[in-house]
Amino acid sequence: MNPVLQQAVARAHQRADARTEDYLARHGLRVSCRKGCFACCFAWVVVGLAEAAYLREQLEAHQPDVLARAEAEGQNRLMRIAREKHRPDFPTAYFLEANPCPLLTPEGACSVHPHRPLACRGVLTDLEARYCRPGLVPSLRGQERALYQGQLKPWHGPEHYLKGPWRLSERMAQELWATEQRVRGFTVVGELMGLIYLLGQPDFQEALAQGLTAVKQALNQRKLLGGEFGFWVG
Repeated sequence: MNPVLQQAVARAHQRADARTEDYLARHGLRVSCRKGCFACCFAWVVVGLAEAAYLREQLEAHQPDVLARAEAEGQNRLMRIAREKHRPDFPTAYFLEANPCPLLTPEGACSVHPHRPLACRGVLTDLEARYCRPGLVPSLRGQERALYQGQLKPWHGPEHYLKGPWRLSERMAQELWATEQRVRGFTVVGELMGLIYLLGQPDFQEALAQGLTAVKQALNQRKLLGGEFGFWVG
């Protein structure tokens, strides 16, 4: 991995953690997220190429068995993107399926927690963890729904997630994409496991070495570009 981008990712993660800790302290908030609480790990995670390469590098060096699971799942998800990238409700429908992230341990902990991407770092809540379960909030009715809504404060959103860390992670991810565009000349933004799989493919590595046009061609051949939820290159 390009050492400049490697350092940029590591710094972004450190800054995100420090700023989130400061945000929680200033607002007197305590998150309910904990080991074994992993409903958010069913979500469709979108990252830039640099973060995917950074995570793959960690897996190659320390967790080859986890990397093998990630690659197998990544290949499946790429095929699904090719089929369903135009489906308007795709991320929501996927979350409701409750497909566990291949990086989870049998105990429900993130096996790469220190190296998890910004998109994961920004998902925090101070309400009961049960509200994070796929489909639970939309299913609430009557008193249960009133109880839930009564707990929502100005610092929540979307739903019961903490607005500050959520927005921070989005902003810092976009800054990281811009950094990669300056260093590499382009970036690729797409689903995390799919990118981890692609980074292990010789033809994609060759395309990366050749530049933007070759990368677009490689992704087009796999039908990954375009659509509301396809990969983006720029």
